[in-house]
Amino acid sequence: MHEQPLTTKRRLAQIQTQRFFIEHSFHEAKSECGMADYQVRRWDAWHHHMALVMLATLFSVKQKMLGRKRWPMLSFSDLVTVLVHMLPQRQLTTEDLADIIHKRHRRRLSAKKSSARRKVWLLGNLTK
Repeated sequence: MHEQPLTTKRRLAQIQTQRFFIEHSFHEAKSECGMADYQVRRWDAWHHHMALVMLATLFSVKQKMLGRKRWPMLSFSDLVTVLVHMLPQRQLTTEDLADIIHKRHRRRLSAKKSSARRKVWLLGNLTK
């Protein structure tokens, strides 16, 4: 008696073709919506970041669908370019720039001090 396979070859082919679009969506979310650009210390912050990434991705997908007839090759990158040039941008003053640099320097100094403390702690524990 010949048994029917659980999954047909046609169904396997359909699943495989969907994989490309899913992976491509993740690639676009990482590169254009900031999915890979997070520095968080807690799970709730990671969840907040991912929720915002998913909202940005949903917005971008909807815009691609709306513009598909006029611009069939419209990409996430194209949409980001449009948004960067169309949305108003805050002009930074000299004081704003100095404040940004000062904050970066404080964070960098804090990281260096933390690294030094960690090294001292490790050396102290290794000699025990």
